[in-house]
Order: sequence, then structure tokens, then C-alpha cells
Amino acid sequence: MKPESYYSPEGDIAYIQVRPQRAGGVRSEEESWGLRDYDRDTGELVGLEIWDASKALPGEVIEALPRLEGRGTVITQADLAKQPSA
Repeated sequence: MKPESYYSPEGDIAYIQVRPQRAGGVRSEEESWGLRDYDRDTGELVGLEIWDASKALPGEVIEALPRLEGRGTVITQADLAKQPSA
């Protein structure tokens, strides 16, 4: 299950959910910085996909977002804290 908001270091992409989407799915509009996702049924903004997120967003935001790596495995800040230091 994909979290509502996340950061993917593999693609340097952040997704920030603004509100839950309904079952009808989303339509996306491309911007120079990423995508705006709108609910197909209501037309409301449901999320933002930000490309080059590490350059576009403050580090505090990147650090606060859950990590989405590999094939949809969510890595939370608590998981990172459990990792032994190198």
C-alpha cells in the first residue's frame, strides 16, 4: 500500500497528498516542476508530484516524508532509526 505522501530517493520524487481521492481516479496536469493530480469526479486538487524534490523542497520536508523505495516498500523514519550505523 502506497502512503498518502512520500519521497522516493530513486527518482528524487516527492508526492504530497492534499486530500483523499475518490474511487474515480485522478487526472494529471504536467507542470515544469512535476504533476498536479485532480480528482476525476470532483475536479479538486488531490496531490502534487514534485520532480527533483531534493532541489525544490526544503530538506526538512524531504526528511519528514516516508521513504518509498524499490517496489513500493515504505521505509519510515522509525525504520531508519533502527538501522545500525555504518
